[in-house]
Amino acid sequence: MRNFNTRFRLRDTDRHIRLVYTWFLLLMLAGFVFTFVWAHSMTELTPKGIVEHYRGSDESFGEAMSFGQLAETTHFHLFTLPVVFLIMAHVLYLTMAGSALKTLTTWGAFAGVTLDLVSPWLITYVSPLFVITMLTGDVLMVAAFVVMFLIPMREMWILNHPFMMRADSRDIGGS
Repeated sequence: MRNFNTRFRLRDTDRHIRLVYTWFLLLMLAGFVFTFVWAHSMTELTPKGIVEHYRGSDESFGEAMSFGQLAETTHFHLFTLPVVFLIMAHVLYLTMAGSALKTLTTWGAFAGVTLDLVSPWLITYVSPLFVITMLTGDVLMVAAFVVMFLIPMREMWILNHPFMMRADSRDIGGS
């Protein structure tokens, strides 16, 4: 995959641009953490809890999700998850990371989103065994998110930046 803009790189931007990207990434991190807290409260993040969330449970008197509830959840996630990962991929592609890592991470993120979108329907209407599909999608999304978060943050704030270095340090191993 060819980068859409090879001239603009996060590591070369001024502090204000990096702060904008940093706030975005931190807000996305807060969103992911909140999602896990919420998911844990609903399902305990266990296969059994996930299946009971979608199919209901006689033990907990929980009802299966209705078609309308599944449709509403899918509708919301279908519009938000791809946009979030599109923006996160955009930020990743502004880094100096290798193209193979960028491509693998992007495909992993969108494969995870796809699995996460179809799995509630499969769990509810086909078989509880499709909880594995959901968990696989979640692992792919989390792994992609971690890469899409850490690489830009490292590049913006940890690596040596040409505009941040003193003139005399440029000659002794600066990038």
